Amino acid sequence: MAATVVALVPTLPSTYLAWAAYRADRDEASADIDAKAKTLATAVARVETLQRAQLIGPGAHCIPLAFTHRPEPANNAAGPAPNGHLTDIVAYYQNLRPGRLVITGEPGAGKTLLALQLILGLLAHPQNSSAGPVAIRLSLADWDPALPLPEWLAERIHDQFRDIGLSLADVRRLVREHRVLPVLDGLDEMDTATTPPARRRAVRALQQVNAYQDPSGNAPVILTCRTAQYTELAMLDIRMREAARIELDPVTPAQAAAYLTARSTNPARWLSVLHTLTAAPEGSLAQALSTPWRLNLAVTAYEERHPATLAYLRAPDLLPTLASPSVVRDHLFALYLPAAISQHPTDPGRYRPNQTHNWLAALATYLTTTSASTDIVLHQLWPMAGSRRVRGTDALLATAVALLFAGLLLAQTSVNLGSLRQVMGATGFTAVAALIIIRAMSAQVGPPVTIPIRRLRTPIGRQRLVRMLVVTLAGGLAGSVAIGIAAGTAYAIAAGLAYALAAALATGLSWRAHVAGREDPVVAHPSSAVWGDLAVGLATGLVAGCATGLTVGLTQGVAGGLAAGVTAGVSGALAFGTAAGLAYGLAAGLTTGLATGLVTGLGTGFTLGLAGGVVGGIYLFTGAGRRYLVFLCCSRGRLPWRLGGFLNWAYGAGLLRTSGTAYQFRHRELQDWLTAHPRPQH
Repeated sequence: MAATVVALVPTLPSTYLAWAAYRADRDEASADIDAKAKTLATAVARVETLQRAQLIGPGAHCIPLAFTHRPEPANNAAGPAPNGHLTDIVAYYQNLRPGRLVITGEPGAGKTLLALQLILGLLAHPQNSSAGPVAIRLSLADWDPALPLPEWLAERIHDQFRDIGLSLADVRRLVREHRVLPVLDGLDEMDTATTPPARRRAVRALQQVNAYQDPSGNAPVILTCRTAQYTELAMLDIRMREAARIELDPVTPAQAAAYLTARSTNPARWLSVLHTLTAAPEGSLAQALSTPWRLNLAVTAYEERHPATLAYLRAPDLLPTLASPSVVRDHLFALYLPAAISQHPTDPGRYRPNQTHNWLAALATYLTTTSASTDIVLHQLWPMAGSRRVRGTDALLATAVALLFAGLLLAQTSVNLGSLRQVMGATGFTAVAALIIIRAMSAQVGPPVTIPIRRLRTPIGRQRLVRMLVVTLAGGLAGSVAIGIAAGTAYAIAAGLAYALAAALATGLSWRAHVAGREDPVVAHPSSAVWGDLAVGLATGLVAGCATGLTVGLTQGVAGGLAAGVTAGVSGALAFGTAAGLAYGLAAGLTTGLATGLVTGLGTGFTLGLAGGVVGGIYLFTGAGRRYLVFLCCSRGRLPWRLGGFLNWAYGAGLLRTSGTAYQFRHRELQDWLTAHPRPQH
């Protein structure tokens, strides 16, 4: 009991400092909320401007989409006009009371483009003062409605925009005070066609949206969904309440002709297509080209040129001869991938068309048949190679690494099973090895963590780093006292074990036992041996604990939590985990080596600290990055080794788009077509 009290007393300062840091973060989060909202608005405008340009394509030729108001039997918002256009969507929305809008349309009709136009228009509107809400587009594909909507909004916004300096407390306050206007994209992507109505996530999502309130009643929300899926839900009396529902109209033959003329470099090549659209406005070709997405496919496919001669590879005259809209669709999709690849603005020849087709088809098949999602998130793809296979491989690698490290450890020490310290040290090592293997076998993989060094350039970032250093240094000091006591006398084992988990599992215990590698000297009085050994153990634990607390504080103080960005997450997680583990291992190993022997102990501590730091960093400080590497090893032949680089290249080619921290196929039709056609058509 006395030893436990001695071990717990030093934690009081660190507990107070942790509480003070928490209070300071709360105070900081509540300060200058207007400035934080403005910062968020600037970041959203920058991201969505790029996304809109990528969807429109070269030349920024935009079809003037029209839409029609579709009143529901009850619970409609007030103020909607019967019709509207893409160019006046901001004024249309601002007339609604409350500001709740559902955008529906056929696949490829331009729902996301209309939502982007509305977001950018609201952000740039003169009436959108600093106190107005910030419109933010969020994909619904990965939302589990068991998580409350406000909490999900805060987490997703924080994940996507953490690099601009917003803490989770900041975003939660923005959501709580309704300084965020959610633009929920893709209600139809939450379920498959075979999901029973009672189990559909979309139903629970709409229930949460209907319960989302502000002081005036129903809070403003913008929602996008395919017409068929929303109509099916409405037939079950499941719809967004107090909202105006609009439906995008099909592109008219005249609009299609104007778009093809504007996008083509030689409109004369398209005369047969233009004539067919005019002569048969209800025909197969007009139906097939009645959406902006299909028109973009046609232009991309038939504007492709030979890289050497610059001659057009194919003539659009074939299009009017195709029998049905579905035949036109499949024909355009078969041509789209090689054409988009050849017209990549920066790196057209990096991947072959057949390779690209196979890799994208593998991803599309996994998303459609297994994950039932449209989001491509690197650290969540590992079940694609087989859940058991990846977890088993991860566990086998962890076991092999643990055995190699055990061999290295035994080579540096002399074994004496009668030594209590060596037995306890071996127990600590075994516990760490078991923990590593269990983590490697787990189906739960944490999100990636990175170190945004830019935060250290701000006063707030430096203050947080200092607070984290003080807290962890105090914790390491307190833990080292207990571990040092436990390493010196068996009567304080309880105190040592209590802090072995808090500061570092068996940091002083196992290192004192294994690094020293020598027996106690024979002395005349047992009591003097106990006190002498206690002094050595205390000194070792004190030095290692302080160094460990310092290095952990440095790494954790600048850690940015969940990684922002699309491909930076897993690489940043690996870098952070390896760096943190290496700093931890070297600090503990070198300081313990110095405490146990200047020459031999230093060399041993360096060797074991280096090996243990790398192993511990990869297996304890990072999960997403390590699992991603194992996944790539198990996916050889199905996916490229540099998957992140490939996805970024495919985004540049216009085959993918981004949604927050995830990639998505440029259009759901492309994902479905690749799933149905896993091999290139020749």
